[in-house]
Amino acid sequence: MTLNSTLAAAAAALILATPMAHATGGSWICENQMDMDSDEARAISGSNNALYNILMKYRERWDTAYRMAQCEAYAEGRPYDISCLNDRRDWDAIKAMVPEEYFGMSNDALHPHSRAMESNREQNLAMISYCRDVGAIE
Repeated sequence: MTLNSTLAAAAAALILATPMAHATGGSWICENQMDMDSDEARAISGSNNALYNILMKYRERWDTAYRMAQCEAYAEGRPYDISCLNDRRDWDAIKAMVPEEYFGMSNDALHPHSRAMESNREQNLAMISYCRDVGAIE
């Protein structure tokens, strides 16, 4: 073995043994991205499509808060779980976020409330940025 091939082999071994600088926490990606526990939301909302849409917006808010908490735990060295949330969401907590009076309102009466709900986009982007910055996700 020549000196150059020995050095190349040593460099390759060092690279493989060195911890990667990218995320080690995990991923929020699900095998089926379209399955967002729709059955649970449908069981709560029944045939009221506006209530279903409102529940799904609150699900997005719950997801963002949960993910942020997991990334904070990762950053602090505490136990964390960064993985697909399907079938792991706390639907009782999500339902509790919805104003109680919405559950007695008709589909038509809820439409203005659904349209008026602000987007969770900024909070979600902030969470993603934080999680990437601490290395919890790629």
